[in-house]
Amino acid sequence: MLGLGSQTSCSPRLPSSPPPLCFGGSPASRRTVNDVDGAHDLGGMQGFGPVRTPDGELEYHEPWELRAQVVGLLSGTARRPSIEGLDPAEYLSSSYYVRWLRAAEEEAVRSGRLDRVDLERWRQTFADEPHASPPVASDADLVDFIRHRLGPHVHGEVGAAAFGIGDRVRVRRMRPEGHHRCPRYVRGVVGEVERVCGADPVPGVSGEVEPVYTVRFSSEALFGPRIDEPPYVLLIDLWERYLERA
Repeated sequence: MLGLGSQTSCSPRLPSSPPPLCFGGSPASRRTVNDVDGAHDLGGMQGFGPVRTPDGELEYHEPWELRAQVVGLLSGTARRPSIEGLDPAEYLSSSYYVRWLRAAEEEAVRSGRLDRVDLERWRQTFADEPHASPPVASDADLVDFIRHRLGPHVHGEVGAAAFGIGDRVRVRRMRPEGHHRCPRYVRGVVGEVERVCGADPVPGVSGEVEPVYTVRFSSEALFGPRIDEPPYVLLIDLWERYLERA
């Protein structure tokens, strides 16, 4: 999915004051936009420079990166607010897998599995001895659990879908409460349903499942015409509640 955490030098087409649209929670619990569209959603924002990924086809660069992500997933960091809740300055200055590592550390401390004294001791150990070996454990049941839990994702069956392939849809203008998967730079933009992916749990909303669609957008609809590059297409996966018929 494109969007959250992505960077681009183009500006999004957003209204000056869109009406709020919250997904779950009571009015009393609603947070300000600064608590919602945070540092993790950079799509379409100015000031962060262009995306340059000459090695963008690589899933990772060093073995520790995947280990950090697995530790994060198993520790509960898969609840994305753990990553999105990092201090904005730390989030923006960290690479993708460092964010997973930092969030996993914070989750371990929060849950009581580790205290900050232990955490700082290990950080100091690796600072003093960069090649020191970390603790190693072998647990066949845990390995089997990881393979099943972190294996290929399969979408659920769609019971009833509001949209079909070829339908023109508009992404709702909104400021979702809490975690979501709707990049701000697509809000208010019209696209075309390319594929009905299946049904998935709604991000940030416990217990709700709904259809997910791959929506096709033109770069000109998103960012306007450009003189330095030809038009191109973006395919973005969006949950049904993010969309309305255009």
